[in-house]
Amino acid sequence: MKRLFFVLVMVAGIFSAYAQSPVRESFFILFPPNSANLRGVSAEQAVANMEVFTEVARYLIDNPEARLLIEGHANALSGTAREERQSLLPLSRQRAEAAANFIAANFGINPRRFIISGAGGRYPYSRTDRYLNRRVSFIVITP
Repeated sequence: MKRLFFVLVMVAGIFSAYAQSPVRESFFILFPPNSANLRGVSAEQAVANMEVFTEVARYLIDNPEARLLIEGHANALSGTAREERQSLLPLSRQRAEAAANFIAANFGINPRRFIISGAGGRYPYSRTDRYLNRRVSFIVITP
């Protein structure tokens, strides 16, 4: 199984791809704080988001056998099990669903190609910059 990793970070971070085809290495996808809503970002941020989604959709269109694991992440503030269960897991799943819905609605990608997962705050990208942990990761799985 080949895997292509796309990491989409909400406020700041890295979009990187490890695969056979060259893909730009740095992107940003931005959400408003504490939200899974893609609206409410600045016009500049909306353009940056669209570039990332376009790149992911283009890959899926060019590779009709590929499926996406879309995994949302959140930033843990207190680190408690209660925060994880009540806030972070639902928010991270909502972020993954928002990304999946956007790709399906705007690019015509069949949502059956998506596996949605919310990771909560369990897998921080950065220990020092909490904004890097507010992200959606796309793992493109090819047979």
